[in-house]
Amino acid sequence: MAKIVNKEEKRKEIAIKCKDLLLEKGMKVTISELAKTAGIGKGTVYEYFKNKEDMVFEILNILKEEFNAELFTGLDNAKNSFEKLLIFFEFFYKDHYELQKIYKEFLAIALTSSNEEMKNYATKSKSFYYNILEDILKEGIKRKELKKKALKYKNIIYNMCEGLFLESEVTFLIKDKQEVFKKEIGLVYKLLKKDKK
Repeated sequence: MAKIVNKEEKRKEIAIKCKDLLLEKGMKVTISELAKTAGIGKGTVYEYFKNKEDMVFEILNILKEEFNAELFTGLDNAKNSFEKLLIFFEFFYKDHYELQKIYKEFLAIALTSSNEEMKNYATKSKSFYYNILEDILKEGIKRKELKKKALKYKNIIYNMCEGLFLESEVTFLIKDKQEVFKKEIGLVYKLLKKDKK
């Protein structure tokens, strides 16, 4: 009797086996190297992935699931909107080495490709995190910790942090990323914070 293979589980298994090699070599890695690392044939790689970029997306999704579980636990335990903002932006400033490295590979692919699937992936991903940020701001307004106009700054806040992340990873001008981010988020929070009467 033929063994039934759960295609989604097998795809994840292959991606996880190849994760370290992709982290080490980035997109310079070959399909042959990925196949060898996963202990499968080159043709089998193509049964589960369209290309190397597809594998990067799979690894990114796996790492994001882990990060999101940690994120939601942190948000549930936060005492106020400032703590929630810090927790939300931990992705950008805290050392999540594997996730950040794969995220950089994803950004490189997205910035240099005109692939509609990649654009849709990036849009959905950003929308997911924008919605979380929006919920944090709405709750802060409801709890009277933030000004009512705080929601207007959602895109600016998100883009600021993503920009700081890219600057810290590309130019190396930011030496202590965590300190810079906390300071910047603190400044933004002061602008959004409801005045005490």
